[in-house]
Amino acid sequence: MKRLYFLTDNIESTENVSDDLHRAGITDWNFHVLSKKHESGLFQRHIHSANLLHKSDIIHSAERGAIIGFFIGVLCALLVGNVPVFGTTAEGIGIVAVILFGTLFGGWLGGFIGIQTENYKIKRFHEELENGKFLIMV
Repeated sequence: MKRLYFLTDNIESTENVSDDLHRAGITDWNFHVLSKKHESGLFQRHIHSANLLHKSDIIHSAERGAIIGFFIGVLCALLVGNVPVFGTTAEGIGIVAVILFGTLFGGWLGGFIGIQTENYKIKRFHEELENGKFLIMV
């Protein structure tokens, strides 16, 4: 699905665009408004603001972390499968468990990193948002 981005200068323009989108049949769940300085103004005018998933990079970073964790898990599984630990090597379910643990741990760690990072898709609008503009994401 493609996402469209629009910048507006003030809350009145944002409200007009929101009303136009509603008249066109687009619901609040299909567009969000992001503002760094005017969150309370969006709430007062009943404009659907962006949530944490739109603002942060949690999903993207968790996916990347899971992919990296998977490959690290595979490397660890190869090591555990070939090097005897306590006289035996891991087989079958032990190898799968190591790979699964690496994948889940990587996704978990990536999510923590992503929650602290600005969404990579809206990073290009960072300067305008800091200057008080509104970003409408449809």
